[in-house]
Amino acid sequence: MAGYSELQQAELAAEGHGYTATRHQHEVGTSYFDAVNSTTVAGHASTTAMEESAESAQFHAT
Repeated sequence: MAGYSELQQAELAAEGHGYTATRHQHEVGTSYFDAVNSTTVAGHASTTAMEESAESAQFHAT
């Protein structure tokens, strides 16, 4: 566990130098896939982030 903590601390420190992978959902484009899924099933998807959820509030399309 200590090794993971050290890795995470190093990644968080690297954010000041442009490292962004600590924001996994942003990196993998979650909002894009939610939009595609929602369009495909006419807005009735059960696998997308809930509109008023923490996920929806935390991640924004760029």
